[in-house]
Amino acid sequence: MHPGVSIIADDTRSWGLETPGPGLLLHVPARGRWAQRPALHLDALADYRIRLRGGGLTLLWTRIDAYWDRAIFLRGTRPPPEVLPRLSAPEVRTVEAASGSEAWWEQWNWRVARALVEAPLPVLHAGHWCLRPVRAIAAEKAERHAVSPMEWGFGQPPMPPHSLAAGVQYLCVWREDWWESAPGQRPGAVLGLREPSPLEDGRVKSWRKRARDGTLPPVLLMYVDILAKWLVLDGHDRLHAALLEGVEPPLLGLWPFIDPPRPASSVREEGALFSADFQLRAGATPETVDRVNRMLVLNFTPGPKGTVSRAWPTPGGRETWREEITARRRRAGGLPGLDDLEWAWLT
Repeated sequence: MHPGVSIIADDTRSWGLETPGPGLLLHVPARGRWAQRPALHLDALADYRIRLRGGGLTLLWTRIDAYWDRAIFLRGTRPPPEVLPRLSAPEVRTVEAASGSEAWWEQWNWRVARALVEAPLPVLHAGHWCLRPVRAIAAEKAERHAVSPMEWGFGQPPMPPHSLAAGVQYLCVWREDWWESAPGQRPGAVLGLREPSPLEDGRVKSWRKRARDGTLPPVLLMYVDILAKWLVLDGHDRLHAALLEGVEPPLLGLWPFIDPPRPASSVREEGALFSADFQLRAGATPETVDRVNRMLVLNFTPGPKGTVSRAWPTPGGRETWREEITARRRRAGGLPGLDDLEWAWLT
């Protein structure tokens, strides 16, 4: 275990999403390896140009519209590095508690937390992190993308994961409409970082058996707030196996968080009440009620914990971005899915 990282039980009353088991908080100091860019991290440029890097490779380029109406995603050509060592059968058998029980989650929490701290290619950076079981919801129940500062701001709780099947799909380039978003593009969608293994792969077959037996280890997801997505960090084959068997995989969520003190504000609170009244008058659907409740909790809680995305400056700036996008498009011979205007906007 690297010195300076403290791990304690998570006593947060509510993260705003269903957590079927206990969790841990990891407090990472701003020194040593933790003060550097992690192996898996975000780079950023002006106009919401976001680059996901892993092991020195660009895994994903994203540009988000200034009005938060749309986004375009483009994958790199190389698979990501493995951030955690592969689980062996003997290691899985050391977790003897009943699958899904509190003791089972505690054992996996500590095992994954230690692996994250000791990983040769770190994912963690300095700050506070939560590691906790999460449960997926139906995409139709996911909230739409926010259209008001009263609904969204930096430091909100993570959204519940949904659209697990998207985690084993592998589009090279795609667009998302965040104004009239399809359910599978709403905040909380799961995004895999590599192509699924073939069905005849030995690990997929082994995990399918465990999925049938109800002994599948959890899939590790990391929430990236700026993209409003859960990235599959570890367990692509386990996720694939569970989906093939038609069972719900256990999910372990990881996210950075902040908990700044926030004084009471009558302006903020009155604005939240006005927004709640306006939305409920338009139609109190279950989705609207859930969204309004989250908004009210956010605006009336004195010191809420919330997740944020940390990004680093893009080396080489806009010129590097332009060169990478142009080269990626040229190597692919013109990827389908975007027209010339969309490519120009992304570039």
